[in-house]
Amino acid sequence: MKNLIINCIVFPVLLLFAILWSCPAKADIDSVVKTVQPATVKIYVLDRAGNPVAQGSGFFFQSYEHLITNYHVLGKAMMARVRTPDGREFNVKAVVAEDEPDDLIEALVDVSVGSVPYLTAAGTAPQAGDPVVVIGSPLGVDKVVSQGNVDAIMTIPKYGRGILHSAHSFPGSSGSPLVNAQGEVIGIETAAVPGRPNINFAVPVERFSGLSPTFRELSAAPSANTPVRAEVQRPDAHPGALEKDIQMAEAGDPAAQVRVALRYERGQELSQNCFEALGLYRKAAEQGYLMAQYHLGRMYYTGECMGKDLGEAAKWLKTAAERGFADAQQFFGGMCFNGEGVARDRVTACMWTILAASRGNAEANNLLRFMASELTHDELIMAQEKARNWKPTM
Repeated sequence: MKNLIINCIVFPVLLLFAILWSCPAKADIDSVVKTVQPATVKIYVLDRAGNPVAQGSGFFFQSYEHLITNYHVLGKAMMARVRTPDGREFNVKAVVAEDEPDDLIEALVDVSVGSVPYLTAAGTAPQAGDPVVVIGSPLGVDKVVSQGNVDAIMTIPKYGRGILHSAHSFPGSSGSPLVNAQGEVIGIETAAVPGRPNINFAVPVERFSGLSPTFRELSAAPSANTPVRAEVQRPDAHPGALEKDIQMAEAGDPAAQVRVALRYERGQELSQNCFEALGLYRKAAEQGYLMAQYHLGRMYYTGECMGKDLGEAAKWLKTAAERGFADAQQFFGGMCFNGEGVARDRVTACMWTILAASRGNAEANNLLRFMASELTHDELIMAQEKARNWKPTM
């Protein structure tokens, strides 16, 4: 009886210990965020007048003034500024190393010693199952944190090693640090598979040291005491433009309808109203306005307002893709790859992604590396042939 009682007590305890021991490790998220987030920045690319025209994510790495981000963020920039999570702004002084194929760039930021924290590289290579965290500012939204695990360390032909992981990426997450449970950098977020939030790709930290040295000085931005407006690519910033656009939209002008729809969707100058935005996009799309067709398909895909409608999303994104719009080609290619709203077709998906990449879509260029590791040699040849023979519709 005594042995039975001991077994009844000890066995469940051992079983519980075994279950806990076998569970995937989780990062102490609060500790990781406290360590990593202060070293992350929003990056604003500015025009000659100091107005923002594009934005991205990045982080300070290995030194107080060294910034790491994606090549497609700063590769063509003439003037740029970063904003830290506590609201301070600093000019980007120069690009000092880059690798366009890897979509990596290193820049110098005009900060004083000790004024900003920086991240360091992990001492050990990541392994499948390791917990990971992505922290950044996708589409300008502050303090977006997602957790996941390393799914695999892949070797992609003609590209090298990459980290496949499940920490959700969002549009604009590229350039964010991928860190381990200790807050150490193991990679930089590079690409996500549309419609598959658990499939994301990062360039490993070991590649940072292989960037080609260069030196390209950037023009000095306006005084850092003059805040950069957070709204990038506003529909129109001229006084009276809103009233004029509303009048033109009501009269049926498709370009004005899109400009007003963007305001409704973003909550800029008008109260945020996705139903108004969707209705205006549809009116312009039905008139054949290319940008509206893309935005309408995007809204149906993301499910804003009324839930996802993959059939409508595929219809409008395919229409814009067939007319040569790169963002729609990249988006629709992902839907074809996953079989969302259309029959799954990896060759056609790769064709659309090739076309989008050839038109300068950086996400498509990164996604191609993932597809190249998934498709057979014959499928890749077929996709390349289809892309060469493709002609836009009018």
